[in-house]
Amino acid sequence: VSTQSTWGIERMLGYILLFLFAFNAVCSPLSQRSPSKDPDNGKNTQEMAINHGYPCENYTVTTQDGYILLLFRIPGPKGSSLEESRLKQRQPIILQHGLIDSSDTWLLNGNPALAYMMADAGLDVWLPNFRGNDYSRKHVKLNPDKDKKYWGFSIDELIHYDLQSIFNFIIAKTGISKISYVGHSMGGGSLLAACSEDRDYYAAHLRSAVLFSPSTCSLHSNHLLKFMHYIKILDIFEFFGINEVFNLHQNIHTIVATICLWVPDLCDHFFEFLAGQEPEYDNSAKYEVFLDHYPKGTSVTQFRQILQQTQQAGYHHYRKDEKERLVPYDLTKIHPSIPIALFGGEEDKLVSVEDVQWVKEMLMKSGSLRLYKELKGHGHLTYLLPKKSYECYKDAVQFTLESHQYFFDAQSHLKQSASVSYTHLT
Repeated sequence: VSTQSTWGIERMLGYILLFLFAFNAVCSPLSQRSPSKDPDNGKNTQEMAINHGYPCENYTVTTQDGYILLLFRIPGPKGSSLEESRLKQRQPIILQHGLIDSSDTWLLNGNPALAYMMADAGLDVWLPNFRGNDYSRKHVKLNPDKDKKYWGFSIDELIHYDLQSIFNFIIAKTGISKISYVGHSMGGGSLLAACSEDRDYYAAHLRSAVLFSPSTCSLHSNHLLKFMHYIKILDIFEFFGINEVFNLHQNIHTIVATICLWVPDLCDHFFEFLAGQEPEYDNSAKYEVFLDHYPKGTSVTQFRQILQQTQQAGYHHYRKDEKERLVPYDLTKIHPSIPIALFGGEEDKLVSVEDVQWVKEMLMKSGSLRLYKELKGHGHLTYLLPKKSYECYKDAVQFTLESHQYFFDAQSHLKQSASVSYTHLT
């Protein structure tokens, strides 16, 4: 496919996205949900977990700047009750979603889903939602439907407010001072930035981190992000007074999920174009339920910060004025006592393996990187909807459990496992 034809497809897709956003801004949820193929369709995180036999509860956390976040918790394995799960203290782990995503994402693959695997492995699973998505769309004073100020946040606020509020709440609730972590995309990138800015806090409270294609530097991302920056699509949204993007009304979710169910080849091509997709590795049977729960919304400002990462090497703070210089987060400052496992997908088009390699270099300089893998056939969504070997899930569970069991320092190595082949760093 020529570069010219690729840009033509992306231009068309850009206008389709613009049309959907315009429709989303003016339409009302008039349609009723049609009968669904997947039992997880139409359910929230807690309902899905309970439906699969797991105990689940939810809490709200208020950040220092007044945003109210919703956290779900699976405190015990399948078949256990909330009451008996609360009696046993387990190592807490956070599974943190990426941009325009939600806590739902860790459950959508059904069996296996990473949230369920972690719970069955004996961990206390916490599923937070960053500010601005459909679950965490509240504030102590501001109304997201009326107050433009509510949507003024960028990723920097997740880094400086949301993450530490989540950590502090879980520590207070469980009585355990060190928390394990798994982050996908922005959920991984935001943790890296937080660890570089407040290294002593996270050295004291982060037991280990598993990062699936963390979104940081985006110099080598697919053309879609660069195209969106080029046509200034976010300026168009702001011109029309749209401060919230990608929080589609449920009727649109239903339409898209139904199209995916009726015309699966079209759905496959869409995911391949957007994020990278390999039929051998991706659970395309779950695309319908994925699109029933995704996207969950964010601010224009947050999305603008993502697009800014395509302009210059590094991972940068939000730049309000395009004339200002980009100020980078220094990931080499992450404390070397924090054991980090880093994964990149060879087919990932949103966070390319070249950009993950840049993160690898930064973490090696910091002394925090313990495990690095480039996964064959993995696109950006394979971490959420794997079909074949579940290699990334097995690695994540084992790395987390071994980090809980053994003491790490800057020169230590994980034990060789008979069931999982690791590439260790020296």
